[in-house]
Amino acid sequence: MGDGAETRLGSVCEHAAEIRGRLAAVEGGPSLVDAVLRAAAEGRGAPAALDELHGALVALGDGAGLYGYSNAAHRVGARDPAPSGLGLPRPASAVYRCPRGLCDRTWEPNPAEDPPTCLVAGLPLRSPRRA
Repeated sequence: MGDGAETRLGSVCEHAAEIRGRLAAVEGGPSLVDAVLRAAAEGRGAPAALDELHGALVALGDGAGLYGYSNAAHRVGARDPAPSGLGLPRPASAVYRCPRGLCDRTWEPNPAEDPPTCLVAGLPLRSPRRA
């Protein structure tokens, strides 16, 4: 895709509900999220739909648009206080990724959680063991 599209698509996949909520006050706003996911799922490429969604967020006052939802890999315990030695970032080999390789979304496992589902493919994020 290029031009940061992989990062923006990963942000949409991970934060779709939050973005839909932010756009709820805009007529047709939440459907912009669906247009991005549909374009990616159909293999049409999502850059144009991503640009439209990004623009709608910026117009609402989210200056960073979709980039404001990008948080790279989820670091287990990185934001939560934890005893020394616990909750440290895991090696890159433990990071789950997009099952189709369409985006930059990543997830680090937590024993209490199942892997999240890719909203484009409808599949769980890919285990590093199945890479």
